[in-house]
Amino acid sequence: MKRISLITICAAFFTLSLVPFTHGQKATEQFIPIGKSPGVSAKNSIIGEIDQFDEAGRTITVSTPSGKHTFKMTDQTKIYLDRTKLNQGGIKGSTADLQKGRRVEVKYKDPENKANADWIKVEIT
Repeated sequence: MKRISLITICAAFFTLSLVPFTHGQKATEQFIPIGKSPGVSAKNSIIGEIDQFDEAGRTITVSTPSGKHTFKMTDQTKIYLDRTKLNQGGIKGSTADLQKGRRVEVKYKDPENKANADWIKVEIT
């Protein structure tokens, strides 16, 4: 009986220890360079160049070596500027920063659907 309780307590502690990391990453995501987001980059995001941004339709098309990918932007989609090549920290951006030819990383909200952008990081050089 004591062993089951100890296992339950350890499992609960482990689960709760992961919660702050998730919230902490969301709060600091704008400071993480393109391609360096732990658990996100190359798993739940794509990196490429902006091929087209349609402000009226709220869509962004990104060209990658595997082809073109189009994402819908929602009111919750965040835009961050990656200024590491300028030796400066990341800041929040706007749709004005979504210019053709710029390198971006787009994190999609749903890994199964990949239709809606959760956030977009734009490289500023």
